[in-house]
Amino acid sequence: MQCMENRSKELLKKIIEVYIETAKPVGSQCLVEFFNISSATIRNEMLILEQAGYITQPHISAGRIPTIQGYQYYLDELIEIKKIGKKEEEELKEVIGNNIRDLAKFLVNKTNLAVIVGFNPHDLYFTGLFNLFSQIEFEDYKMVLSMSQVVDSLEKAINQIYNEIQGTKVILGPNNPFSEDFSVVVTSLPQKRILAIIGPNRMDYSRILGLLNNVVKIVT
Repeated sequence: MQCMENRSKELLKKIIEVYIETAKPVGSQCLVEFFNISSATIRNEMLILEQAGYITQPHISAGRIPTIQGYQYYLDELIEIKKIGKKEEEELKEVIGNNIRDLAKFLVNKTNLAVIVGFNPHDLYFTGLFNLFSQIEFEDYKMVLSMSQVVDSLEKAINQIYNEIQGTKVILGPNNPFSEDFSVVVTSLPQKRILAIIGPNRMDYSRILGLLNNVVKIVT
């Protein structure tokens, strides 16, 4: 679906935003309040999106959730990055003025995800695992095991991307060296350091990119 219709784009965007917020499959009835069309029309549009691979139905009689392809399209074409407020910007400036570990802890508290700082490929700082486990995805024990494997292979994953990261990038699905079960938003910082926020695919990319954009603006 290279030339996606505008209504389909808006529908996909809303499905992803609602799912990020609620962690529950999104049904047509939930979407009616956002669009001036019938639930039957929305169901037809959702079927087209599903057939194109952008959303999927996790089980019969459930609503839809985004696929990796859906998230990627959202990131490439639909996302509106949230601007952070003045207070939060001042807080960022303060923690950045201390040290990068304080910045990592600040980002953990703001996102409830995990943060990795790479000072070089073999010198890493990792924090936020407890916060990350508060995400609903970790009610599934398989996700806990997958995250344990991520922690065990952090150095190898950072090695894979350390010299490739220029600017800010979102890596998800099979392309993610940490795990295809997770997404990572990573940015390069001065002194050849990298800063990465890792979490489930259902992370608030708009919010996280807004935070990291401000980090980059302050430190460069």
